[in-house]
Amino acid sequence: MVMAIGLSLVGMTACSDPDDAITSMEFNRLFGPTELEAKVQNTTGVKLSWFAISAAEKYEIEFYADDEDMSFSGTPLTFTSEEANDSREEYSWVLPAGKLEGETIYSVRVKAVGSSKESKWASTTFETGTEQIFYAVPATDITKTSVTLSWPAGTAVTRIDVQKSGEVVQTHTLTAEEIAEGRATISDLKVESTYTFYIYNGEKQRGKIQVATLPNYTPVANCDELLAAIQAAEPGEVIMLTENMVYDFTALDETTSIKIEKDIVLNTNNNATIKGIYFQLFGGASLEIANLTIDGEGGTGDQAFNYKEEGNYAKLYIHDAEIKNFTKGFFYINVAAVIDNITINNCLIHDIVCSGGDLFDSRSGGYNTFNLTNNTIYNSALSRDFIRMDDASSKVTATPVITVDHNTLYNVGSAGANYRLLYVRFAGNTINWTNNVVANTNYKRGFASQKNTAIPTFKNNFYFNTENLISAGSTADATITFFDSEGTAVSADPFKDAAAFDFTIIDEKIKDKEAGDPRWIK
Repeated sequence: MVMAIGLSLVGMTACSDPDDAITSMEFNRLFGPTELEAKVQNTTGVKLSWFAISAAEKYEIEFYADDEDMSFSGTPLTFTSEEANDSREEYSWVLPAGKLEGETIYSVRVKAVGSSKESKWASTTFETGTEQIFYAVPATDITKTSVTLSWPAGTAVTRIDVQKSGEVVQTHTLTAEEIAEGRATISDLKVESTYTFYIYNGEKQRGKIQVATLPNYTPVANCDELLAAIQAAEPGEVIMLTENMVYDFTALDETTSIKIEKDIVLNTNNNATIKGIYFQLFGGASLEIANLTIDGEGGTGDQAFNYKEEGNYAKLYIHDAEIKNFTKGFFYINVAAVIDNITINNCLIHDIVCSGGDLFDSRSGGYNTFNLTNNTIYNSALSRDFIRMDDASSKVTATPVITVDHNTLYNVGSAGANYRLLYVRFAGNTINWTNNVVANTNYKRGFASQKNTAIPTFKNNFYFNTENLISAGSTADATITFFDSEGTAVSADPFKDAAAFDFTIIDEKIKDKEAGDPRWIK
């Protein structure tokens, strides 16, 4: 082709007047798209990008399943772009999730189409991720020995495998009725046991969900019953609050705190609220709180969880909860107590003023593991430290590992005070700061100002309207010891409507990297 064009040009030069100029060239087809790239989004969606072709009016796109060798055989899924960019710029087209199958290698090809001619195909391959078609399981679909699972009605599926401790303990072959309805009940399960359910179409996994069957528990219907049940509970007992009920302790003037002196689990089938009270922990007692709202409004202004007696504690586990409206902080360890594991996961934490204390605050004790994961934290610790851990190594023995992963922080440290995100001084600390989205933070001391604060492992973090975190800003204190120099600053507000506390991510780069609290990646 190139030689033919060259000979044609030579002929033109020989036969034309020397003063004639070549002003245009015509080809019998359009140039093909170049630098075609496929990036999987939301497991089964894909974003295609290529350089636009001049004179293209549209693009035709074809997907071929199970076509790793790009043979382009079989019946493709075909699409046509709605418009074409006639300039030589990068062009992108998105196929939303739900059109392609999971765990499948696709070949895709794209060609430009003009008014009277078209280009050759450009092609590439990609592999979709593992799908999650299971719907969240409502509490009403869980019993002591069964779990009812649901997914989009009519979806192509064949069976559900039930795993416990990594082993398949049951295989449920789906009936035509169950497939059509998108709903199946798995029975013969053990009480108070956690199972992982996998749904398949043939050998392709299409969903995975973990559900725990209900335990034997003590139901409580009001504040007095809750206090009595905690007092009388056997170690490890589950106390079940009535769904959607508000346990309002502000009317009980003589009761300002709930004393936890043995291992207790507080749970509910659906959200319930404990209002106007805080928790005091004694005697090595572990506390688990799930599916509850803990509202400090009308209370004493103390921290939500306050360790009052020295000793060793196994865990503080707060998950799938909302903690709000406390004056001093979230937790406070000001005795020679060591908690082996503090985990705060999948929570909304907000409007904790931190007047007279820091948000996550350890002074005279410590912990071995602090996992702060998959949370949204906003309007809190405006003028105090985010995580404080004083060096109490002369009083207690601990090896603190702090992991802050997949959190969304908004208006944390936003008052420009001379504090920091990490005021960690306990000897031998380790810190991981990964996959977080931080917005509206301007601590003068940035991340840290202490040489004893370990430089964190930083990875995949994004920052909007922050100072002194990626690099020193105009308000930076001279004592700052490190920055997240690999972090990414975004110039535009990445949230859908932060003023209304809708932190849905609209920034494509953050969505691609799946940073922040996963609940906002949609």
